[in-house]
Amino acid sequence: MQFLDLGREVWELGAFWPVYNQMGDVTLVLWKNGEFDLLPTSASRLLKSLAASLAVDLRQVREIYGREVARKLLVPLALHDQFLLVPLKVRTAVIPGDEVYGYFDLSCIQGLQVSAEGVTELIVAGCIISLRQRLRSVEEQLNRARHIEWLYQLRMVERRLPIWLGRPRGTEHVPPAELRRIHPSGELEPEKSPDKPSGEMSRGWSKKIGNGYGK
Repeated sequence: MQFLDLGREVWELGAFWPVYNQMGDVTLVLWKNGEFDLLPTSASRLLKSLAASLAVDLRQVREIYGREVARKLLVPLALHDQFLLVPLKVRTAVIPGDEVYGYFDLSCIQGLQVSAEGVTELIVAGCIISLRQRLRSVEEQLNRARHIEWLYQLRMVERRLPIWLGRPRGTEHVPPAELRRIHPSGELEPEKSPDKPSGEMSRGWSKKIGNGYGK
């Protein structure tokens, strides 16, 4: 399988998830600098293509780390050092069988909050994405991802391999300074009036952009 030609390096990718819009059922790719593109392909096909381009066996990764976090499904995927994808539910399927999960690079997750309407929202690369999961469920999944990240790096040290194996250095992708909300159709939503409450941040998460995910 060949990697889908996205026109950019794999390392610039921050997240991707399925969306419904006028093009049909497509995949939105969010880059680490806050830009995004729509691809006429499925999220699962893009995931398989990513894994193939990095010479990663997805089935093996799921089995190995699934045992560590006691899960068989929706296991966070360590595809490479500093590139760990967290599966989270982003929509409800209109047609049975449609994909409902997106994949978010753990290092790009900047915050987690609940909107005034009670919707769980993830802040990634300067953008706000509405999820279809409860806050606690998302927190638990992110904790699993952090544990897998620790295990992955520990095994790299045990094998005496460099942590940044093969990853380009010296390139920093700076997200937008102001948070932007992405509509489920994949379009940017107009800015809301500043006098409305913005929602409550989850415990242990920072809304400030800069140092990746909260500790």
